Amino acid sequence: MNGLNNKTVIITGALGGIAKATIQAFDKYNVNFILIDVVDKDKNFLSTLKSAYQYFKCDISSSDAIDQIKSRVEAQFKTIDFIIHAAGLYQHIELADLSYEEWNRQITVNLNANYYLIKSFLPLLAAQSSIVNISSIAGHQGSIAHTAYATAKGGVLALTKSLAIELAPKTRVNTISPGLIDTAMMQGMCDEKRNGMIQTTPLKRLGQPDEIAEVIKFLCSSGASYITGENIHVNGGLYRE
Repeated sequence: MNGLNNKTVIITGALGGIAKATIQAFDKYNVNFILIDVVDKDKNFLSTLKSAYQYFKCDISSSDAIDQIKSRVEAQFKTIDFIIHAAGLYQHIELADLSYEEWNRQITVNLNANYYLIKSFLPLLAAQSSIVNISSIAGHQGSIAHTAYATAKGGVLALTKSLAIELAPKTRVNTISPGLIDTAMMQGMCDEKRNGMIQTTPLKRLGQPDEIAEVIKFLCSSGASYITGENIHVNGGLYRE
């Protein structure tokens, strides 16, 4: 794909399944990675990368922490080309058990952190830059016992549409809404529940992280140069608009 070589890429939730697949997809283009996650770095995975990278262990629910990373990044890079916000918090909590604190935590990680990241790095965004936000099928149709998560992901869709207008024509902003993807979240379910969910999907299988990564890569490439403010469903036909 064109327009990806030697770019500077920020990826949050960098050691999650979708993010790792995205890193591998971009690694072919000799990019500069700025990788952010709340866990210790995975030395084995990162050692396989051909591209240069910096890894920041950071709680992205803190705007101050993100600003500190921005200060360190701008000392080395004049511009940022792509922001991919893949961090997220998904927990099964029924409304009766959903505390105010947990509600605020999920809204912060799944929505506010997205705003913090973009707001902080806004001065560094390059011409023809691209932001890809990760929403969810839950943000479109809701999800039982995932009210805070679904609400935040719905907010991500609105954030994307608003910023696509405000940041144009310099920066394109789009969203991907994954369905059932073969990551730790699905792997942690019992076989009966997981198989039942698969059977409701027209393609009768889980999606793979690399199938999300390829769409992220496309949205950052020059092949998507006239696409902004859009959401792309990658869900095997489970939800259709």
